[in-house]
Amino acid sequence: MNPLVSIIIPAYNKSQLTVKTVESVLSQTYQPIEIIVVDDGSKDDTREQLLRYADKIQYVYKENGGACSARNLGFKLSQGDYIGFLDCDDVYHPEKVQLSFNYLREHPDCGWVHTAVDFIDEDGVIVGGCDNLQSRHQGRIAQHLILRNFICNSTPLIRRACLKKTGVFDETIFTPADWDLWLRLSEAYQVGYIPRRLTQYRVSQSYIFKNLQLAYQEEKQVMEKFFAAYPKYLCLQRRARANMHLRFAQCYLLKDDLLRVKEEFLSCLKFFPLHGKAWFLFGYFLIARDNLRDRLQKKILGFSSSHAPRVKLCQSV
Repeated sequence: MNPLVSIIIPAYNKSQLTVKTVESVLSQTYQPIEIIVVDDGSKDDTREQLLRYADKIQYVYKENGGACSARNLGFKLSQGDYIGFLDCDDVYHPEKVQLSFNYLREHPDCGWVHTAVDFIDEDGVIVGGCDNLQSRHQGRIAQHLILRNFICNSTPLIRRACLKKTGVFDETIFTPADWDLWLRLSEAYQVGYIPRRLTQYRVSQSYIFKNLQLAYQEEKQVMEKFFAAYPKYLCLQRRARANMHLRFAQCYLLKDDLLRVKEEFLSCLKFFPLHGKAWFLFGYFLIARDNLRDRLQKKILGFSSSHAPRVKLCQSV
């Protein structure tokens, strides 16, 4: 018999999407799967919508404390040898768990595995995807991952024993909490990658674009935490900080905060003067700002300027 896999779904005020997420896990070809939905204080009808699955899932309600606290509670309640964290608006391909489990079974030296993704809009229409050269790093990848988070949330399947060693989500961090966990896992264990789009990652009205300053401070916090814990990577610190400033230069351009765009470009070049991409984009910004903004909207947001911004932060460096 296959080992138990636990899929933990933190839910908050997205009842209809949460139903679709749960159904995507119920449709998995792999069995057995334990589904734990942790309702993080929803005010909508999430509880009522999930009653129809009462005999198929474990539903837990808690006072609102953030997605990380919900994921951590789900982990404490779980029994599986393998763990997946699935956001309540994302969807699994029917073979996602089976193929991820197969990979880990065939690669016992890997502690976890992640996959390529499709980006979908609120209606489930595919608007883009992620399967690039950075995503395909395998093995010991901490030196790559600190420069850019190329692992999409909701895609990893992780051995329980690995999470017991590294710990789970840092509840003092909100926006890049997944990056923080991936960094700890990548330092301790080898990671695998499946170049198939086995998760649909929903882009929506972004909390992050409304709270860029908080996202900025939290990314900085994640990097400081990483370099303090693993000083052997300090040689990458200036490049990592430069990449962070370049990411936020692009985000602030999408918000038309031109003063902050210039500040972030200059900060990037201060940390890493030979950053070729930064020089290219800064020159592009100075010469053809509107064209650059439109190109970034299509690349990062998945559609043109005629649409409202919808994204979970895309680390585009």
